[in-house]
Amino acid sequence: MSNRIVHIVYSFGCGGLEKVIANLITYSTQYDVEHIIVSLTGDVTMREQIPLPVKVIILDKRAGNDLISHKKLYKLLKELRPKAINTYNFGTIEYHLTAKLAGVPVRVHSDHGRGGDHPQGKNQLHNLFRRFVANFITEYIVVSYDLYEWVCNSLKINNRKVTLIFNGVDIPLKPKKINKKFNTYVTVGRLDRIKNQQLMIEAFGEAINKDENFSNNVLNIVGDGPIYHQLESHIKRLGLTQSIKLLGYRDNITDILNESDVFLLSSVYEAMPMTILEAMANKTPVICTDVGGISQFISEKEAWLIESENKEEFSNQLLELVELNERIEQKINAAFDLVKNHYSVEQMVQHYLNKYQLQKLGT
Repeated sequence: MSNRIVHIVYSFGCGGLEKVIANLITYSTQYDVEHIIVSLTGDVTMREQIPLPVKVIILDKRAGNDLISHKKLYKLLKELRPKAINTYNFGTIEYHLTAKLAGVPVRVHSDHGRGGDHPQGKNQLHNLFRRFVANFITEYIVVSYDLYEWVCNSLKINNRKVTLIFNGVDIPLKPKKINKKFNTYVTVGRLDRIKNQQLMIEAFGEAINKDENFSNNVLNIVGDGPIYHQLESHIKRLGLTQSIKLLGYRDNITDILNESDVFLLSSVYEAMPMTILEAMANKTPVICTDVGGISQFISEKEAWLIESENKEEFSNQLLELVELNERIEQKINAAFDLVKNHYSVEQMVQHYLNKYQLQKLGT
């Protein structure tokens, strides 16, 4: 097949970026395209989220600089002869020169945050490298306004090759019925310092200390990552094991959202988190920190935005959002309408496939 698209990722494990790729593959059946995933490392658990046959190739990249991985990729691309490659975040951007040498005509890079980079994008060596590699990139995609400004103004990459494509999610035909009382809280994401789940845990504990009735509520933390055991120990130290549960990696996120009353996010940086969009599409109210690009795609009309690192404000907001009323229901419905009208998976897929220079079948 001539219309092969090779997605090059550092890993294809649980995460918002990986969910975007899974959605892109799942919802592009109206196009004459074959998607192939090349993972630098062996974590490919998100493969289970794609209901279609898709080839996944593990490159087995060694830690640090690995010239052999470039040789492997060059040979693979010469064999596959894809129409386009798409790399994601800093961890894979180095492979564009290899793709150009292999004769790949369309070379796309997507920044879904500053993954593998300085949280504020201030690593000067990395920035110089990005500017150099940009010479071999034909399309540079970002997913939020703050990333667009950073790439164009700070990295000074030619804005004619930079495009903003918002993440998109599946919109359920029948969103869940909203519960009258909010008892089950949930967060979904990689357990990592940048997600700052520790703040959420402490704020939840503080809410219990302020109002003993809040102790009847449960916070489920879904995901895995490098600070899992640290969070586990912290929950035990605070005496919150009955109220806060670490559920680990789960592949039934929609079911979990259906069973939850409120979605929480406590990150110190986000570009455009898929989890917020999924919660809103499912009519689950959202409390999140106002960081990165969040307030550039949602507002106080659709969610409860709190200051980053502010445990007091977080706990107070938890105590305010315990029971459904007309004002809360209006915000939940506004959030659903926003996602439905602007952040559907169909719109996202169309924009990406256009960048790969593909058209829908029959057009």
